[in-house]
Amino acid sequence: MDTMNEQEYCKKVQEVFEFLLSSSCNIHDDTLYHKLLDSLNGKMITPEFAESCGVIDFLQRAGNNTDISPDTLVFAVQLVEKLVSKLELPGIHLDTMSVLIETVALRTSVDNLSVFCALFTTLTTILQRPCIKEFCLNIDFQDILKKSFDILKEERSIFLSRAVSEFICSLFSSKMAESQEAKKLLKELQTIIVNFDRDGSQRVLSPSMLCSLRVLEKAPHLFNDSFAEILDVLIILMKIGSTQSSTTAARCLHSLCLQCQDRAKSERVKSLVTKAIETVDIVKGLHIAKVLYPLQLLERSSLENIILKPLQMLDKTNHSPAMHSSLPAVSLSLTIVNDCNIQKLEACKCVAEVLKMTENRHDDFTGSGCNSFTGSSKLQIKCLDYLGSYTSKEVMLSVISSISNIVSYITEHMIYGKCLQCLCRLLPEVLCSSCYSSERSTVKSDLSKIKESVQRNFCSVEWEFRDTSCEFVRNLMDKHKDKEGVILWMLDSGFLVFACQAVGDGESYVRATSLSTLQTVLLSSYRTNLLQDMNTTIGEIISQVLDVCKTDSEAFPRRSAARLLHHCLLDLSYLLHPDSIQCIAQCFSTSLPSDFDWEVKLIMVEFWCAILKRCFDADLDKETSDQPLGIVVSLDCLKNEKDGKRGYVSISSAINVLLKLSCDYDPSVSERVCQELCWICETMEKFVLKINSATNDDNRSDWCMCAHCSQLITELLNRMTERKEKTRDDSVFKTDYDSNALSLLDDILLLDRSHDNNDEDNAIDCY
Repeated sequence: MDTMNEQEYCKKVQEVFEFLLSSSCNIHDDTLYHKLLDSLNGKMITPEFAESCGVIDFLQRAGNNTDISPDTLVFAVQLVEKLVSKLELPGIHLDTMSVLIETVALRTSVDNLSVFCALFTTLTTILQRPCIKEFCLNIDFQDILKKSFDILKEERSIFLSRAVSEFICSLFSSKMAESQEAKKLLKELQTIIVNFDRDGSQRVLSPSMLCSLRVLEKAPHLFNDSFAEILDVLIILMKIGSTQSSTTAARCLHSLCLQCQDRAKSERVKSLVTKAIETVDIVKGLHIAKVLYPLQLLERSSLENIILKPLQMLDKTNHSPAMHSSLPAVSLSLTIVNDCNIQKLEACKCVAEVLKMTENRHDDFTGSGCNSFTGSSKLQIKCLDYLGSYTSKEVMLSVISSISNIVSYITEHMIYGKCLQCLCRLLPEVLCSSCYSSERSTVKSDLSKIKESVQRNFCSVEWEFRDTSCEFVRNLMDKHKDKEGVILWMLDSGFLVFACQAVGDGESYVRATSLSTLQTVLLSSYRTNLLQDMNTTIGEIISQVLDVCKTDSEAFPRRSAARLLHHCLLDLSYLLHPDSIQCIAQCFSTSLPSDFDWEVKLIMVEFWCAILKRCFDADLDKETSDQPLGIVVSLDCLKNEKDGKRGYVSISSAINVLLKLSCDYDPSVSERVCQELCWICETMEKFVLKINSATNDDNRSDWCMCAHCSQLITELLNRMTERKEKTRDDSVFKTDYDSNALSLLDDILLLDRSHDNNDEDNAIDCY
């Protein structure tokens, strides 16, 4: 910011502050306050500049102004937080801010919840700053702590209670933890825990009790004086409290045990926790086990027994859910097994057994194995999530059997997709297993059943099933592209024919997935066999994809089509006919730059940048095994016309497209292009300098340096340099408020109606 703009900015900021302090200020849009706060935070680089803008004066007057609006008061408090976090302020400025904070804390009505939420959030930030002790010199810290604890006891608002609780917890990890005020508050926290109502009537903890337990969890060493009493309270809380209370107590017990220097005390804690878990109901015990599993309080093996108990009971009762195996208990057990990532054989067996129990239809309760879990989609999803990440060999065939039964009737596309994801991971191992070749095994019939279901769903009336089927084929190709057994199984299924036909599907998501599947086919080492199975060629696919880029009305298919062409030209150019190369290059030069979708244009930017990187890494006009794609300076060069070169991509086309997109209306596109132009311009300058300074044939590149190409390179360099200069300050990528802070200040001042002319001739008749 130059001197003139700096002076103008400071003047406007002072005018805005005057408006904010006036009684006529009535800004209903919180966004303006937040924008102003962000703007000031970016501009206030020194305490001196903050003072010259009137920030310090504004904060001083805000504390003494009784007519100030609550929103402006929130803004003033948040501004203190920004300044203290960013700048090393002199003592006189800290004094001004501390007076404002104290005034707000002790003289403002607690009914202004937003003001007090901002206040305690700011105080939490200040506690962690080096200047905290100096900041507290001029405030009545004792009264502020008392006010904060009174607010907790009053239970006015969840958000305010959280802000106050965070402030109190931060206090005991700050430099103020050793202050007399903090020690006095600590005694109150200890008293609240020790005097907890133990008769079971207080199942839901009060904010003050929750805050006390949070401090205990974060700083257990502060509570050593009342270790025995607090231990008793926590154990009782685990037994009789709500689920949230019990898990909170469990975390506190872990912290208490960690800091315990006495081994006997530590063992007593572990023993009491173990006994407490055994006495609570199964659901609460599961919640406690989930909290303790990542910690070191109890042995993991004992916690795993608790977690798996509902699942183990199922097998022992011959599929008859017992009290310990109710639907909520089993569902929670599966959730914990997933969340805690318990990848062990016993857990896997239990999960596979639950999946088997759910594999029938909802309305099919005639079989001998029917139970309340039959057809439960909730349990199926949890089982498949687990088995999709871990499946032991012992239960692999059972899982395949369950999947085959579920996909044969399922009407929920999410479960269908989970089944196919699980199958995608298991398929290579199943096809290589001895059971697959055994005549006694049912795995072949199970896989055949799955094939029929997938083929049927390719033609489903619900697009989600068609899309999921295409995605299954793509995942198989992508994850198992080098596994011949999977490729042969897929060829035998005929899935690729369906996936190829889906390019013309009526749903855009299906078309996009189909095009992504075709991309994996073309990039596969088995592409020849796959294309034969699909009865098509690369050229035909390219032609079809080009039509999608030009004619499809939806963005998702065009994105997938652009990615496919991108990879084809860069990775498979040696397989493409020159006419196909020319059509792809023309599409990326003319059609796609005018696309309305920002992601399509970003794909195009990546394409042209990859082309330029390749041309700088290799000699031009040479077709070698490593660089089969021909790149020239210009397609209009007479040398190229004489040589009859077709199917080449030109540097001039690449740079022209990028220069056009550097002015794109979408900031994500223009910003990316201008970033890329920096290295392109720099690299091209070095390359041209190297060519011009070459003294012999060994050092001379194959760049065509005829008059036409030389002039073109110079023009392109000049245009790139000019564009780079225009975007040096990055203002092109920012919003109006970001690029011109004065416009924000002007917009705020427009809301000031104190100077409006009340002449009726100027009034607007809204009717």
